[in-house]
Amino acid sequence: MSDINWYSPFSPTIMQTTVSLEFLSIVNKVGDEVLNDEEKSKQFDWSDKLVGKVHKEVKIPLNKEEEEYVSNELKTACVTYFNRMVDNGHSLQLYADKNVEFDLSKRNINITQSWIVSQYKNEYNPWHTHSGDISAVIYLKIPDGMNDFVEKELEDHYPSSGMIQFMSGEKQSFRKDTINFIPEVGKLVIFPSWLKHSVFPFYVEGERRSMSFNAKYLDYKQMKLIKRNQK
Repeated sequence: MSDINWYSPFSPTIMQTTVSLEFLSIVNKVGDEVLNDEEKSKQFDWSDKLVGKVHKEVKIPLNKEEEEYVSNELKTACVTYFNRMVDNGHSLQLYADKNVEFDLSKRNINITQSWIVSQYKNEYNPWHTHSGDISAVIYLKIPDGMNDFVEKELEDHYPSSGMIQFMSGEKQSFRKDTINFIPEVGKLVIFPSWLKHSVFPFYVEGERRSMSFNAKYLDYKQMKLIKRNQK
């Protein structure tokens, strides 16, 4: 054998990384302020836009300095994801013009929505998709003992308690149709917004808190339009 080439064009790409301690501190501080105050919880309620069967889902009212820090970290992660797409041959879908060399940067990322999900014992998030080009979940707080169920459920070969599960296509030879991620504080998971996913319930006391966001990629033509409108 010689000149072996590999092609895997049909599977969605999921990226896992971590956010900084400062990021966690900022978002959890604001989360505590909103979630622990009934008036603020009503003011920033976001549940009517979402499908979760959970305690609270709220927007994140960051001040300008906090917003800049959080946005910078999220956009950096998004750029890393999109660069991976370019490396995998998807530059045409991103740049919209194959004759243009385009320097992908944070200015090309538009975070359209972000919110906090506060989930407690027996609550869950049914199968759903998001809007935009890519979406993400960041784990902010995990109840003590929640992930102990993963070890326990491994005895039954299919752990799921408190985990997020993604599904794509149908199960076939040499491919799976689902993948699960175990929540850990600081873990960031980015995925295509169209990718179907759900969150399983857990069975211990305490809060499983996460942040989600949707983002769009602004291509060459869109960036030109924005610059023109800014003049």
